[in-house]
Amino acid sequence: MGSSGSKETVESAPVKPTGPPPLMSSPWRSHITWSESERRQLLDDIYNFKVKGGIQYLNCFLLGQSASGKTSFFNTCATALKDEGRILRPLTVLRAAGSSVTTKFETHPLYTKSDQVLKLRIFDCRGLHDIEGVTDENIRLILDGHVKHEYKIVPDETIQHTDDYYRADPQLGDKMHCVVYVVNAENPGAALAGGAATRSFEKIKKKISQTHVPQIVLMNKVDRLRGSLANDISELFRSEEVKNKFTAVARFMNLPDMNILPMSNYHSEPVPNRNKDILALTNLKVIMGSANDFVQGRGTSNAPSGFFD
Repeated sequence: MGSSGSKETVESAPVKPTGPPPLMSSPWRSHITWSESERRQLLDDIYNFKVKGGIQYLNCFLLGQSASGKTSFFNTCATALKDEGRILRPLTVLRAAGSSVTTKFETHPLYTKSDQVLKLRIFDCRGLHDIEGVTDENIRLILDGHVKHEYKIVPDETIQHTDDYYRADPQLGDKMHCVVYVVNAENPGAALAGGAATRSFEKIKKKISQTHVPQIVLMNKVDRLRGSLANDISELFRSEEVKNKFTAVARFMNLPDMNILPMSNYHSEPVPNRNKDILALTNLKVIMGSANDFVQGRGTSNAPSGFFD
């Protein structure tokens, strides 16, 4: 006999999980050890870095749109290097809308805990804008070492050979040894997508590629891709959100994965924290190593007599 009084069981649709996806079971990069001993080892390696190629300093050229975080990256590195337990702000960060803070081509020194100048010089200029940007010819001249510190950037104008800030006969130590593109991880192609900006960027990238100068991408503000990273950046390489953006940036910039460096700067913290220092120092060491490889290939001091004849 049938049980006419029974009710059919209705299966409900599975509840979709809300919130961010869980952290990956294993990191998609495992080159960082998040420990105090690692931080101290990084500081020691950078403090005692030996520059090759017979020159005194390595030169790194930062390129990026306004608000990409170039200044914040510099300040974060300055904080990590000085190791004073406080946030350093040697360069001013302004919340500018649509215009870059930097109006000159400038050289910025970084200092060790003992106030020694680091063997890396950071160069900066205005961002990649349609109207207010740096001409691609000026970029070429900067890369080749023709443009001196404090040259005033004039939109759409190229430095003249008669200018007091023009260097006629640059040596290896005057040239750029590494180019670092600084992009906003939240929307890395926003300021370079479409119109004159894209054309300008492609011209600049082509000129840089012709010089064989190493190109690195600093993917800033990754802590904004996942809420938990704001509290613990050590989860960075287990985040699916960061990995997806990382892949998109590598594709957009047309550079190998190894050339993309995720980064999180100090922006609201009252004091430094160990893991952010470790990330900054790790990226700084990679940049210095890439620049050093370039100058070693261009210098003659380490090569035997007659090698280049």
